[in-house]
Amino acid sequence: MSKIFGGRYEVIDRIGAGGMAIVYKAKDLLLNRVVTIKVLREQFVSDEDFIRRFRREAQSAASLSHPNIVSVYDVGKEGDMEYIVMEYVEGRNLKEIIREYAPLSTDQSINLGRQITKAIQNAHEHHIIHRDIKPHNILVTAEGHAKVTDFGIARAVSSATVTHTGDIIGSVHYLSPEQAKGLVSNEQSDIYSLGIVLYELVTGRVPYDGETPITIALKHLQEQPVLPSKINPLVDKEFEAVIMRAIAKSPEQRYKSAKDLLEDLNHIQAGRPISKLVIPLADDSEATQTHKGMATILAPIPTKDSALGAESSSVKKKPSKKQWKWIALGLALLFLLLGGLALNNYLAVDQTKVPDVVQKTVPEAGTSMKEAKLILDPIVIYDFSDTIEKDHIISQEPKAQISVKIGRAIQITVSKGPETAKFPDITTGQMSKENAEITISNAGFDIKKIVYDTKTNENVPKGAISAQNPAPNATWAKSGGILLTISDGEQFHQINMPNVIGRTSTEAKKALEENNLVVLIQTLQSGTSPADVVLSTIPNPGETIKQGSEVTMVVSLGPGPIAQANDQKVKKKIVVINSRMSEGDL
Repeated sequence: MSKIFGGRYEVIDRIGAGGMAIVYKAKDLLLNRVVTIKVLREQFVSDEDFIRRFRREAQSAASLSHPNIVSVYDVGKEGDMEYIVMEYVEGRNLKEIIREYAPLSTDQSINLGRQITKAIQNAHEHHIIHRDIKPHNILVTAEGHAKVTDFGIARAVSSATVTHTGDIIGSVHYLSPEQAKGLVSNEQSDIYSLGIVLYELVTGRVPYDGETPITIALKHLQEQPVLPSKINPLVDKEFEAVIMRAIAKSPEQRYKSAKDLLEDLNHIQAGRPISKLVIPLADDSEATQTHKGMATILAPIPTKDSALGAESSSVKKKPSKKQWKWIALGLALLFLLLGGLALNNYLAVDQTKVPDVVQKTVPEAGTSMKEAKLILDPIVIYDFSDTIEKDHIISQEPKAQISVKIGRAIQITVSKGPETAKFPDITTGQMSKENAEITISNAGFDIKKIVYDTKTNENVPKGAISAQNPAPNATWAKSGGILLTISDGEQFHQINMPNVIGRTSTEAKKALEENNLVVLIQTLQSGTSPADVVLSTIPNPGETIKQGSEVTMVVSLGPGPIAQANDQKVKKKIVVINSRMSEGDL
């Protein structure tokens, strides 16, 4: 028998485990929906302070309602087990996606980043800080819809909790410098952690790594990250600037709010310039020397060395006003020169039109792109499709016939075919139409595709499902057609035998057949009933009989009462004649 929490949450399957909790998929028997249950590990149950914080933060997180936030439904206790009930999301966590697909394209990363930022913005507006933003806490559906989970729960974790190696190893890669120093987390701490996630999306790796949590935490405080474009040259420069600003070590140089970060992501996605471009210091000595003055003017991310340099330069003589004018003029000329070169280079690049590769295979698309002097984006997205054949292209970005620069990478989404699942058995247990639809929906199928038929079935009660197509446990497309047969119950019912005695055979036969009875006819000589009149029936009138059964009606052949009377007159006449003959009258 499966475990039931709180008298209503029936465990279906164990789906994961973390340092703090074991995660189960369950069914809410009261509301008839699938949910996720996180059950705290035993080592935390004895910590009363932790339990109190855990419940308070979970209840606070339950106040959040946003399409990009996993909803918290309930908090409870079952025996010694503390648990939290949350929305069930059919998908994978972002860490799994990064391991399999990273580096992602700029467009993919911005799309995910915008959704996560919206979730964080909504929480911050409700005065809730996550404190543990990382890919493991971000779920992504097959359609690419992102949902952030565990809002506010991190705050409940006591100092004893973070001693578990698995927990801190998983989180320290995304830890903000202020968290590494043990300072109070704020909204900008979540922004820093999100910036690390964006960095990982476009590069496939975290900016700071090491053998121990302490080593990694120190790198957050002391080292500068390698620019994402050094790892992945396809990273958009403005998006790179957004990432570097989000992971600035100094909160003063970081985004002030999730709203500000979202504005820049929206601008990049729409092809508009971002509000503030922070140019990070280059990480090679030659580039640093070449652009030293420019980097200083454009608010670089400070490093330990640059801070020391600033301190030592403070004792030097400040430039005069005349010198400042020459410096400003020189920089202006330098910008104009660089801008002109960039514009000339842009204009000098030939343009080509993107070919239409939708419904083609990847090799066919590669040939088409090569002919157009374009390339396929090395990051291929795979998605389910009900209309496009497996291994054929569903969509492309940019779309066909748009003019682009030669050599541009074109992103494609390839079909995995229709999404399938095992179809449930709904012909057992005399399931009603309503319960059948719920069962089918919970299994992931589209109930709008159900077609109903009605048939008589003596073994299945009226209104229950008597047959199904697809068969139970068959692998079936989630959007495929479904045929359900509903029992109309027994075709024939128990009735009382109609009384047709005294009727003509034609009238009686019609009355019996209208009651769904099969009529057999026997005949019998009768001196009391006229011909063609029903003398009797088997069974007798009023007896119980099942519709569809055979009945017999006995029909008179006569001669009937008139013939009998005439026969009596003849007999009397013969008697009279015989009497007269004996008397000699004749």
